[in-house]
Amino acid sequence: MEDEWTTNANEALAISLVRPSNSAIEKVTSFNPRFTYPVFGEDERIFGYKGLKINLQYDARNLRPHLSVSSIKKFSSVGEVEAVNVREVLKEFLPGVAFQSRSDYEKALNDVPDNWTPPGTLVKTAEKGGETYEIWRGNLADPAIKQIIRRSQILALLFIEGGSYIGIDADGNVDPEYSLARWSVFFVYKKQVVPGGAKKREYVFQGFSTVYDFWMYQQPSLPSNARDKNGPIQPKFDGSWELPQGDLDLANFPRRARISQFIILPPYQGKGVGALLYDTIFGLYMADMATKEITVEDPNENFDVLRDICDLKYLRKNVPEFAALRVNNNVPIPDKGGLLHHNTQISSVSTASSPSDGIVDIAKLEEMRLKSKIAPRQFWRLVEMHLMSTLPTSVRPQADSESMKPPAPKSDQKTYTLWRLLLKQRLYRRNVLILGELEITERIIKLNETVNNVEWEYARILERLEPKATAANGKRKLEEQEDTSTPSSKKIRANDD
Repeated sequence: MEDEWTTNANEALAISLVRPSNSAIEKVTSFNPRFTYPVFGEDERIFGYKGLKINLQYDARNLRPHLSVSSIKKFSSVGEVEAVNVREVLKEFLPGVAFQSRSDYEKALNDVPDNWTPPGTLVKTAEKGGETYEIWRGNLADPAIKQIIRRSQILALLFIEGGSYIGIDADGNVDPEYSLARWSVFFVYKKQVVPGGAKKREYVFQGFSTVYDFWMYQQPSLPSNARDKNGPIQPKFDGSWELPQGDLDLANFPRRARISQFIILPPYQGKGVGALLYDTIFGLYMADMATKEITVEDPNENFDVLRDICDLKYLRKNVPEFAALRVNNNVPIPDKGGLLHHNTQISSVSTASSPSDGIVDIAKLEEMRLKSKIAPRQFWRLVEMHLMSTLPTSVRPQADSESMKPPAPKSDQKTYTLWRLLLKQRLYRRNVLILGELEITERIIKLNETVNNVEWEYARILERLEPKATAANGKRKLEEQEDTSTPSSKKIRANDD
């Protein structure tokens, strides 16, 4: 009987964007959620109905919501067993305006002026595929921005695994204004001609992203003219320490920008809208002198691919030293193992030459990283990907694991070995605690499996960046271990450091 009265919540819930028309409300697009477990429980099922339909409609412009629930038949309560009260459940996740009458909702949609524009400031206009897209930026302390975020935050639960609301503390209270002001919100809209509207233009919501500013501690340094070149730096201690007088200009404090939520609605994915939004955010924070690093909070595989491609394109285009980066094939490889120096040198003795004589020049790479404001782990992945793309064709890994190649020249094999050592040492350092619990033989096997897996991942990304005729049909054996160096409360799902 339970199965007879149980409905899959992901199938029952339909989300739509709508617009007002001459006769009634017109649907722009409709789609289903990816997850409903934060709302209806881990099994994502709703008891008590036959033919259950949950319609959550949003005004395609300002995301004003309206909820309607219908069913063919409802279960009659037997003792304490009763049908789930869907509307009551959703009251915890939707603003009160979502539960107004249908007539009030239609009136509210028709009352939106024809010259309506998204809140915030227009920061980007772009043409893609014959369509016009605009990106608007605002601050969560702005009531108009906060209103749209409140209306749309359920999307973070439905499309971001482990997602949570922003601007609210653990007890469900709204954060103070100074905290809300550290949230930047980016909306991406398509601007199009209204059907039958005599060239009248309208906005259609495509997605959004939220970014939080963390104050970033930086080690203070003395001016160069205050240093004694013949001896160590000696700080002055006079027993006093005072805060600066007057108000502090927080806008100029060094900070780290962290992309927290990133959602492009399913009907608009695969059209370059996500890349446009990411590139716009990255470009704005690159131009901000106070921002020292741009990070992403706990991304999933889909977002990682988008981010890798966008970051790699940026570095190749804007950092000539990065584009020219190659494996140093002059680094010797000992016959029977060796010691690692400067993360990039392998020798059979305990001493090594300067860091610039390694597989890559770490000092120069760190300069590039700081210049591009990319977090360390992400930057090293990009270095590895780019270097892999420069490997000779005879040894370059391909996503098609079944392809066969003729034996490669020794010089090519050496270049590949050096690149693989560079990748292997980073993966070992990131997973040293886990690998350290294994026996030496199993440790080597697991590390090599992970290296092979990352090779395939990089090859798959590079094929998307540099399309080839060969199709990727290899399978990924292991996932690269998640970076847990920083705690995270929200996950980006289509959405490290």
